[in-house]
Formats: sequence, C-alpha cells, structure tokens
Amino acid sequence: MSALAAATSGSGPLPQSLAKFGCARCRQHHLKCDRLTPTCTRCLNAGEPCRPPSLKIREINKHRYKFTKKQKWVKTPRRLVFIDESQATIHDAESAESAESAESGPEESETATGSATVISEVSSGNTPPVIISTKIPPLRPTSPRDRLRQMMISSVVDPPTKPPPLKNPNAPSWPLKSAEEAQLFRHFVEKLALWLDLCDPRRTFETAVPQVARDSPVLLQAIFGLAARHLGQTGSDDGLKKRYNQLADTYNEACINIMKDHLLSKDYHHPWTEHLFASTIILQVMEEMNAGLRDDDFDNEGDASHDAVRRGHLPGMYRFVRDNSFKPGTLGAASFWVGLRQEIYSAVTKRQPVCLNLAHPSLVDRSFHEADDYNWANMAVVHCADVVNFCFGSEEQEQKTWEELDEWNRLWLEKQPSSYDPIFKEPLGSAVFPEIWYHRSCHVISIQHHRLAKLFLLDHRLKPSSPVAVGERETVRDNIRTIMREICGIGLGNKFTPPGIFTACMAISAFGHYFDKVNEQDAMLAILEQTQRDHARPTESVRREMLRAWNRHLTDNAHGSHKGV
Repeated sequence: MSALAAATSGSGPLPQSLAKFGCARCRQHHLKCDRLTPTCTRCLNAGEPCRPPSLKIREINKHRYKFTKKQKWVKTPRRLVFIDESQATIHDAESAESAESAESGPEESETATGSATVISEVSSGNTPPVIISTKIPPLRPTSPRDRLRQMMISSVVDPPTKPPPLKNPNAPSWPLKSAEEAQLFRHFVEKLALWLDLCDPRRTFETAVPQVARDSPVLLQAIFGLAARHLGQTGSDDGLKKRYNQLADTYNEACINIMKDHLLSKDYHHPWTEHLFASTIILQVMEEMNAGLRDDDFDNEGDASHDAVRRGHLPGMYRFVRDNSFKPGTLGAASFWVGLRQEIYSAVTKRQPVCLNLAHPSLVDRSFHEADDYNWANMAVVHCADVVNFCFGSEEQEQKTWEELDEWNRLWLEKQPSSYDPIFKEPLGSAVFPEIWYHRSCHVISIQHHRLAKLFLLDHRLKPSSPVAVGERETVRDNIRTIMREICGIGLGNKFTPPGIFTACMAISAFGHYFDKVNEQDAMLAILEQTQRDHARPTESVRREMLRAWNRHLTDNAHGSHKGV
C-alpha cells in the first residue's frame, strides 16, 4: 500500500518528511504545496514529476542573530490542518461521506460536512498533531476569489479534456463485416475519389470522407452505390456486372431514404448536414453513370419526366448551397466545388444556365491575387460558369458584357502562375490531337475550363445578331477548332486524371459540329467511345448527335448550299 493510501485509510502515520520549500510545479501554478517528499500530493494526483524549485536561497545561520527574551512571536495553533484539494480525492471523500451519513446520527453528519475531516494524527515529541482533510470547505458561488481558486485547482489537478466526438447512434459497424462491401469501399478510395478531388489540396473525398463514413450511414451507402455502379458498367464478366448493378440500385435507394428522413426532420441544420451534401455529390456522379443505362431514351428530349431524371440530384444540391454557408477547408466547401463542376457539365449538355448560387461570399472569389494553384483553378471554373450563364441566360437576367468576360479570360491566361506551364507538348501535326502533359489535376481541369469558356465566347460571336463581319467568321471558326484540339489533347495526355477526358467529351458535345475532316471526326468518336468503355461515362447520345450534325453538313455540301459549320 502506498504512503498516501495508508494515510487516507487511517492504517498508520505518514512516513514522508517535509521539504524546506514547495516544489517547482506548485510554485509555477501559484498553489500551496504540502512539501511532502519524495512527491507532494498535487504532483502525485496529477501524475507529474515532483521537482524542487530552482531557487538559490542562502540559509541564514541561526546563531548569527540573537533575540531578547521580550521578543514577541506570532502564535501558531497546535493543531495544523492540511487540505487535499484534488478533485479525485474530493470525489472519493464525498462518496464515502454520503454513505456514512446515511448510517450516522445528527452529530456525526454535522462533523462530516464540516471544514475538515480527521483522517490521521501524527505526533512526534513536541510536534503538533497533523490533520489531513479530504474535503474542501464549502465555497461561496458568488465569490470571484473562490471561483478563481476552484478554477485553478481544476486546471492543475484535472486538466480539461476535449469533448467526445459526435457519435451517430445508427453508425455502421466497423470494421466492415462484408468482404464485398470492403471491396466497394476500397474501389471508391483508390479509383473514384480522385474524380472529385481535382482542385482540393486536402483531397477531402479520398482522405476525409472515408473516415467520416465510419460514423455516417448515408455517406457509406453513397460510397457503396457509386463503386458498385462503376464496377457494374466497366467490368468484363457479365454475371458480376449484373450483380454490381443490382447492388448499386439497392444502395442508392437506401441512401435516398436516409436523406429523406434527415431533410424532412425538424433538425435539418444538424451537424450531419455536410454529410448529406457530400452524399448528394456522390449520388450525382452515380446518376450521370445511370444515364448510360437509359441511352435508348435520349432522343426524347422533350419529355418532362426524362428531363427530371437527367437532373438527378442537382436540385438537392441547390438546396444545400442555398441554405448553408460553408467555410473554406470543410467538407461542405469541397462538396461545393465538385457540385459546381457537375452543374457546369449539366448546363453545357442541356444548353441552359448554371442554377447553382455563384455568389457564395466565403468561397467564390473572382479577383486576381496571389493564389495557389488550387484557388487559381477554382477561379477558372467560376469564370466558366459565368460565361455559360452569359450565353444561355435570359435577356432579363443581369449579366456581364461579352467584353468584360473576354477580358477576364485574357487576364487569367496572362497572369497564371509559371507552375501552369505544361511539362510536354507534342509537335503540331504529329497527331490529330497533339498530347499536352501536366503534372497536377488542378492544372488539367482549370486550363480546360478556361479554354471551354473561351469557346463559348467565340461561339457567341457567330450568332446572327453578332457584329462580327462575314469575312471574319471563318477566322473565329478556325480559333474554335484550334482550342478544341488543345482541350482534346490535354484530355488524352493526362490519363492519370480521368476528368480531363470527361471535359474533352463535354467540349465535343458542344463544339464537335465545327469539324468537317473525317480523321478529326473519327478521333473524337474514339475519345467518346473510350470514355464510356473505361469510365462508365455515357457518351452514346453525344455520338449519335455528332453523326447527325456531320451528316447534315455533308448533305448541305452535296446540295451546294454551304451555310457554314
């Protein structure tokens, strides 16, 4: 039994001697030290080493000074009381006293709640008895001095601990029990998360989202669903593809049911709101893949129900962005940037304005400043959304002028960091679309969106109401074809980041009709086919549309009625 335990239990006298001075730790915290050796009570309770103070004190020779017999001395009581103020000791003492008070009489109860409880007395010669108390005298809650004293005691003896993390009572069990689900989880982390983390230095969907999913059923179901859909459309075994597609439908339905329960509840602004937003982003990627299963219906563009299906989870994304303000560096902010790129993809393919709120004050910045490569990339994405809104917005909508947007496009290219220089460019003429290599995903996606914005600005110049002269229109078309070759070359040259080839497909769907050479048309069809085969991104409807446009062009030429591309 330790010395302190022996003293507390009353089984014997304290064996410790007293040091001359209080220890260094108690002096540092301005607390009274009981000077017990080798470890004082405070250091013992805190589990900290008890060291003597680093003071250089010269001891005075007691024979140097002589005092008269009339010298008056301060009287000290014969019984000294030492109070152990540690929280652990107080709790133990109060628990013991509460148990004893139930069996004791009125007089004993009063003694137990007094200012001191006698545990042990030490008597040695003329040394007065020592009383050790394990109860702090009652403090007046209105006394600032007492509150400060109590706060200092608590901070030294029981240092504050971080609050426990938010725990979802419906959290999935971890580790995963199913090897099949573990495979889906790994497939998302290794193959699909990089689609979403293009302009995110934290790689939130690769690193943070898998950890959050351990406590978030809605995120976990979304991860399983996207991975299953991707495997169900890119695998080689027909039996496994069917199995994965069935799993994808099951996980998708389960995820949507969880989201409905949260969104319809009164506690909508719950801390798990960002989980729902990120799940919506993942489900939208899955919905874009699902379009490949409905390609037979893509010719029915006027069907309202078909249009609602193609919108997928985007309306839910609008609600999250409208109702919440996400700080940079959070899961909500990472989801916003992915959602904006998804919205641009949807707006371009359907030739309509971007519906997402672009006036997000804490995230959207269009001013040129010393930004890192990732923020510079996000600026290009926002600019592309501005241009799409200009080209497809209504006349009543307040918009920037063509000149303002074109000037911003020029300045972005002029001021871009030197890190945006490509590491390799194939010479012109070496291939239909000469490859251009970069070493970062943010470089690939930002330059493609910058060029895509320029394409829309040039295309807007070819409208009948445009002031561009007839003789200059062919020059504008040549510029469009040059930029298109660059976008396709970037997509082909950076296969380490599949969204580069996705953006090339988006550009082909909007501007592929400007090409009339067979070798270039075949090269674009090859990009579209490769994208659907390797990445489950639906491109069959785009291929059909391009073939119709090129056939119309051939027909016009055959009849000698060339109207321009």
